[in-house]
Amino acid sequence: MKATTRFSLALALAALCPAAARAQTFAVSDVSVPAAPASYYYSDANIAAGPACAAPACAAAAPTCAAAPACGMDPTCGMAACDGGCGDSCDCCCSPMLDWLSRWPCGCSLECLGEKCSLVDRFCCFKERGGVMGGWLAAGYVWNPYQPNERFNGPMTWNDRANEAQFNEFYFYAGRAANTEGCGWDVGWRIDTLYGSSYRWNTSGGFETNFGNNQFYGLAVPAMYGEVAYNNLTVKVGRFVSPVGYYTIGTANNYFPILPYTYQYGEPFTQTGILATQKVSDSFSFGYGITHGWDNTDNTGNPHAGGLLTGTWTIDECRSFAYVGVFGPEPNFSQVNLANNGFGYTNRYFQTLVYTRKFSDDVMGVLQSDFGRQEDAVTAGSVASWYGINSYLYWNMTCRLQWGVNGEWFRDDGGFRVGQVLPSFGSPNARGYARGGFDGSFYRFMFGPKYFFTPNVYGRAAFVADFYDGDANANGDQPFDDGTKDNQQVVAFDLIATF
Repeated sequence: MKATTRFSLALALAALCPAAARAQTFAVSDVSVPAAPASYYYSDANIAAGPACAAPACAAAAPTCAAAPACGMDPTCGMAACDGGCGDSCDCCCSPMLDWLSRWPCGCSLECLGEKCSLVDRFCCFKERGGVMGGWLAAGYVWNPYQPNERFNGPMTWNDRANEAQFNEFYFYAGRAANTEGCGWDVGWRIDTLYGSSYRWNTSGGFETNFGNNQFYGLAVPAMYGEVAYNNLTVKVGRFVSPVGYYTIGTANNYFPILPYTYQYGEPFTQTGILATQKVSDSFSFGYGITHGWDNTDNTGNPHAGGLLTGTWTIDECRSFAYVGVFGPEPNFSQVNLANNGFGYTNRYFQTLVYTRKFSDDVMGVLQSDFGRQEDAVTAGSVASWYGINSYLYWNMTCRLQWGVNGEWFRDDGGFRVGQVLPSFGSPNARGYARGGFDGSFYRFMFGPKYFFTPNVYGRAAFVADFYDGDANANGDQPFDDGTKDNQQVVAFDLIATF
């Protein structure tokens, strides 16, 4: 606990950037995304682009790099045309699978990653009009030396199954952001789909409820919205990924394969409604909206409306700061203010603050705090609250290899959150960790590498140590190892191929 506290304070008290600091080019694209609403993070340039580095010149013995073919739907565009044997892909007609394979024969391409290949490159007209399209396949495995009989890694997610391979995600996204460049009108849209074991945490009541998903595998649609922009105002209507916190939906959008407690148990994943975002200046924007509550589309999970506030401040080239507040009636366990669907609803307030800091081109830190509270949450007359601090430090060691460290403290005061969210309103058939009601603090220390085999294929590993300091739940259970232990140490692995 003391080590975690010191780690968090070190990031919070970091010295300011020198006035003469040059523009940063931090290469870990999926961890250098500034703390900002999801409308910012959802751009193709910020989604798992991979590290950048200068491509070395081809050795004398290597084949001469062929000129890229002209932009267009050229059916002959393949390994020889796109790569020319040297790993340089053409702009508009590269084949992702051929691109991955063709990098290995060329000696010079192994020295540096080169450019990532994206599915949108196959659709030139769509790309030229601002469209984005792509996704990934992700599969993982968690080695748990305790070998729990119920095969769950306690309340740890998304890779929640112990000593069992999981196909986590087949993720696909497509869309076009409304972009006026500060003047005039424009329209846009976005759709994200996800199939795999991670679906269970990304569903929305009243939407995926009728999909017929099963216990561990199913389909979710985390985002489906349209947007219109006028000058510096953008209005989004539909279902969107909640802008809260630092981690987000889509495992390839995050550095570690394991979710923090603050995100899994403290924050909403998706919201449905209207969100307006106003850009005040190049460094500051704010948003305000009305939604159907946490992870809910219609009256199935919540018949009430809630509010959403956001604010993002890019302090300078090195630092950014963001606030998100969510408030409104949400389900409780006390059945106070009982509705027709059999659930009680009382007021909930939640906020998250995220500070990001680049220390150099290759080192970045993140500090996040969460706070939530709800009246009559567990029993009538009581107030449950949850809060915590999350800290991250990331380092680009080489062109291919990155390292990350995470320290977290999450307090579930009242035992209202941890282990209480599955199955959700949107995934009634889902199976997940069944124990809850832990009134205490969870501590985590996690570190591990991320290694790029090619620009589109990378692997991750994470050593995760979890500790619980608090009372056993009402059944006398502890959080880990079939309810018998207050601590757990595991190693998580996964492999991701982007397209």
